[in-house]
Order: sequence, then structure tokens, then C-alpha cells
Amino acid sequence: MQNLPVILKPGKIKSSILLVISIGFVALGISLLDRNMLIAVLNIVFFGLCFIVFLLNLIPGSSYLKIDEKGIEMKNLFRTTFIPWQAVNSFGTKWVAFNKLVVFELNKNLAGEKLKRRQGGFPDTYGMSATALAELLNEYKAKFDPSV
Repeated sequence: MQNLPVILKPGKIKSSILLVISIGFVALGISLLDRNMLIAVLNIVFFGLCFIVFLLNLIPGSSYLKIDEKGIEMKNLFRTTFIPWQAVNSFGTKWVAFNKLVVFELNKNLAGEKLKRRQGGFPDTYGMSATALAELLNEYKAKFDPSV
């Protein structure tokens, strides 16, 4: 185990590649303006928004996963979510489309009645494989959760 807090950051290569692809589709949309206005405008707007999101993801401090004694702090596009160790039963992996992601099952007693779903997931694997990240999180949960 590493010294706490452990801060994992998403890979910049993936965001950079998606940024370049978005620029390509915006350019394609601009070239289509004289042929099919509706498709061109929808293309420019959608991939323009994708470009902004991927660009924001490249800004230092906009996205990370911080692991400490109290729990997990996840920051994605400048929005922070804190998940205490006691609120999670376990971490695992799940295939979503073509991506293997880390998911977690929430403790039913602590989650309350208002939650419709009892599962959550992370938007990225933060430079690790999904399996390795799930194992790392399960190790820290076992170490810091007194109810285990």
C-alpha cells in the first residue's frame, strides 16, 4: 500500500485522442455546411461540446480519485463526490459497452430508501486496469472500514 492520500489521475492520452477526434468531426461538419445544413450544424454542436468536455478534462485538478482513511473523493469536471468507506459493500468490475469499469455496491442500510439504485461506478480507471483498481480499493476498504 502507498502513503495516504493516494491520488490517481485519469490518463491524458485518452482525452487527447478524443479531443483530436472531436476537432476532426467539427471540421467535417464545417465542410458539410453547404451540402446538408441540419446534419452539419448538429455535428458541429455535438462534437463542439465533446471538444469542450475533453479539453476541460485535460486541465490539471479537474479530475482525480483520492483515496484516504475516511473514504474516496472523486472529482470529475470540477464536481466533487465523497464516498465514505462505510457506504460501500464491495468493489468489482463490470463490462459497460466496450469498457471494463470499476463498480461498487452501496450499503443498503446507509444508502437509505431514496436511492433507486444500489450500485455506482467510476467514470475512469485512472491509469490502471479496472481489475487492479478494484483490488486496490477493496484493500483500502478492508484496512479502513471498521465494519469489515
